[in-house]
Amino acid sequence: MADTRKGYIMTIKRAPHGGGPEGNTNVEFYDFIRRDTEKPVPGGEPSNHIKLNMDKIGPGGGVEEHYHEPPVVDHVYYVISGKVLATCGDLQEVVGPDTVICCPSSVKHSVTNVGKTVAKVISIDACGKGVRGGDVVYSKMPSGDLSGKTWKVAGK
Repeated sequence: MADTRKGYIMTIKRAPHGGGPEGNTNVEFYDFIRRDTEKPVPGGEPSNHIKLNMDKIGPGGGVEEHYHEPPVVDHVYYVISGKVLATCGDLQEVVGPDTVICCPSSVKHSVTNVGKTVAKVISIDACGKGVRGGDVVYSKMPSGDLSGKTWKVAGK
């Protein structure tokens, strides 16, 4: 079957946005490209292999430490502005603008705003086999909140 997608151009003003799912505190997500397993961005088209968000993370907010069950998705963050504590496996570093944090699907990772202003971070998911929703697994749960049931505790 031929690919009938035509592409699109979208400003941040047109991107759907809102609070993040469980495991994310004080974060507003702007969706530009969604997986083909998700509802398309209004005015956009689904993507077979990539997802792209821009996250605005308030001071003290962030994405709790977790990993993705392989081969779900590799995850890349690109820091546009602000100061974040990036954790990727055994690596942990406070980083600023123009920094990439690359996390293969089975590697624990988190991003926390440790600055005094809103941090802007691009979040990219990609998988050569097609991006899948799959389970996101907590390796630890600082919030203790699993109410949304889209996250599960490691080992369960």
